[in-house]
Formats: sequence, structure tokens, C-alpha cells
Amino acid sequence: MSLKSHFSHDVFHARTEKRKMTQQQVADALWISVREYQKIEKGERLPGTRIFLRLVFFFELNFEDYREDAMKDVPIYPL
Repeated sequence: MSLKSHFSHDVFHARTEKRKMTQQQVADALWISVREYQKIEKGERLPGTRIFLRLVFFFELNFEDYREDAMKDVPIYPL
């Protein structure tokens, strides 16, 4: 599963509703603008590293679900 599919309206919308929060409240908690959060939620933008980590911890997502996809394009060099 790709990062883009992990960061979709379904995931964030469901978690936002579960917490009974507005998009503005989630954005404030993540220290980002509501417009930026909306773009991430809609899949129009992937979050940078800091925001990614904030989202994972804020929504109590499993970081391990993202490890393989995040590392797939990183070259591995022998030591």
C-alpha cells in the first residue's frame, strides 16, 4: 500500500470524526494551516517528514505500516 493511499480522506476523515474534531482543530493540533491539512487529507499533497510524524502520532497510526513504502526508493549501500 502506498503512502498516498495511507494518507487518504478515508483514514483521516474517520479518525477526525472518531475524535469529534473539526479539520481546523486537527490542523491546530498539528501546527499546520487548515488548508494544508485539507490537501493532505484529500491526497493532493504528501506531508513532509515532520508533519508525517505528527500525523502518525496524533492519529495513533502504526508507524511500521509506512516503513516499507517510505524506504522503497532509498538506495542501500554496503558498509
